[in-house]
Amino acid sequence: MQILYFLEDRAQEGFIKALVERAAKEESIPTGSLTHDIRSARYGSGVIREFKNFLRDTRKTGPSTVDLLIVAIDGNCKGHRDRIKQLEKMIPPNHPFKDRVVYAVPDPHIERWYIIDQRAFKYGVGLDRPPALPPYKCKKAHYKQVVNQALRESGISSLLGGAEYAERIVASIETLESFSRQNAGCEAFLEDLRSRFRNKMRGYSSLRLNEELLAED
Repeated sequence: MQILYFLEDRAQEGFIKALVERAAKEESIPTGSLTHDIRSARYGSGVIREFKNFLRDTRKTGPSTVDLLIVAIDGNCKGHRDRIKQLEKMIPPNHPFKDRVVYAVPDPHIERWYIIDQRAFKYGVGLDRPPALPPYKCKKAHYKQVVNQALRESGISSLLGGAEYAERIVASIETLESFSRQNAGCEAFLEDLRSRFRNKMRGYSSLRLNEELLAED
């Protein structure tokens, strides 16, 4: 299964890819059967413009073998529903990936997903204690500062602002259901992703059955 990603930055890459792999595993899809093709925006502030460029470039040259396109853009306090509506309108009806898109909209920012499960953040990073989950705030880089402060207080150095611990944090989440219930955008993303995985697996099962019947004939 080939998965193409359009992401904002390394923080999104580590966390969302880890969520995808864990969700796939829980749907009995071997991690080794997934191919991840990751495209990241070069300029965070211009991510919408770069998404337009991405759509233009892939409209005619997008690989036909792509099963899913995962688009992740921070909500920036627009809310995940409004952000998804904005992104959906940008994709032309005849674009090859139109019906293959799964949206991941961390609102307001991806760093909130890092710390929303405080137990997973503590054990995934190896902290003495997790940071208190701050109230929802729109201030730019607020949650990034919370993550960096928690690392500093525990004497942990990080070159990527905690992003290098993303896979371990996701692995430390007790259940994806309890985690996603804490954030509407994450819940919507995982529900859609699981549904796509199940449909794909049903398609594989039907194809296998047809091949077996033909072989018997």
